Amino acid sequence: MKIIKLKREYFTILLVIFCIYLIFGFPDEVKSGVNEGLAICVNTIIPSLFPFMTLSAFIVKSGILSHSRNLFSVSNVIFRQPDITLPCIIMSMVGGFPVGIKMTNELYEKGQLTTEQAQRLCLFCINPGPAFVITAVGVNMLNSHKAGVLIYASLCISSLICGVITSFIGEKCIKKEDRNHKTTGVSSLSASVSDSIQSIFSICGWIILFSGFTRCLSAVFTYEKFNIILSVLEVTKGCSLICGNYPLYIITFIIGFGGACVHCQVMGFIKNMNMKYSYFFISRVLNGFLSGIICYILLLFFPVETDVFADCDSIRGFSFSFSYSAFFVFIFMCVILIFDIDRNRKYDKI
Repeated sequence: MKIIKLKREYFTILLVIFCIYLIFGFPDEVKSGVNEGLAICVNTIIPSLFPFMTLSAFIVKSGILSHSRNLFSVSNVIFRQPDITLPCIIMSMVGGFPVGIKMTNELYEKGQLTTEQAQRLCLFCINPGPAFVITAVGVNMLNSHKAGVLIYASLCISSLICGVITSFIGEKCIKKEDRNHKTTGVSSLSASVSDSIQSIFSICGWIILFSGFTRCLSAVFTYEKFNIILSVLEVTKGCSLICGNYPLYIITFIIGFGGACVHCQVMGFIKNMNMKYSYFFISRVLNGFLSGIICYILLLFFPVETDVFADCDSIRGFSFSFSYSAFFVFIFMCVILIFDIDRNRKYDKI
């Protein structure tokens, strides 16, 4: 154990020295990478993630799921999870990284999920949103809307399969009661906005850090094949580096894995749920391989033509990308909210 601890300390020291070398050796690249990270956060992350993160937090904090429990029984049948987890699974597919795990953490903190149930959800409730995969990767980077749809379909199918696999492990589904006192709509919304702001700042911080780091590494290692290694650090920048130069199933694997930046974003959530990172890491690797295999199979039936060398030197803005699936899910959740508010008003009159 002492040897392992010493090796970790030496590795940390070497990593710090290497980072200092990058910062002072490539100041222009650091500045450029940080600017790119800021642009991604302002034009993409905040406009696309913040509404979903606020909505998902409000859905949990307001107690809407408790009143709508009977609508989501399919989650218990297919995934052996409580009925209230189906909106979490759906939001993880349309909200993007890391809405699903954040919502899972909210349910866990309210006592509506056991530790084992929350950990199993973390194994598959983390997916990119359709705006990123279809519009950013498919249309902007690969110049093919069909390619984006095929990649997104592969990721969703892989996530659902992983969810079914997790249903064969762990305890029987146990209904949990809310440990916390129910709050009013105004206080729930206020708490949801505050929590989402803190989460967004954390996510943006990791993206800016990794953006600057990957730009420096790309300046140090100019070998083109090194881009595949950089792609597993930050998924947005990584896709822009490998698009047009690698097959679609490789790009699907990279997105399915999520990248080290996404892993760092969810680290606090999985730690709060007492989950070992090694389990989460293995699940992301398996999900990446499975989504890549599914993409390869789909390509046999639905071949896609993309530019061999796409122009991916810069990340094009897609902050106003429209997603039909995200739109309808958002409307569906709002309808549930309206009915819940109306019901609460009736209770108040009584």
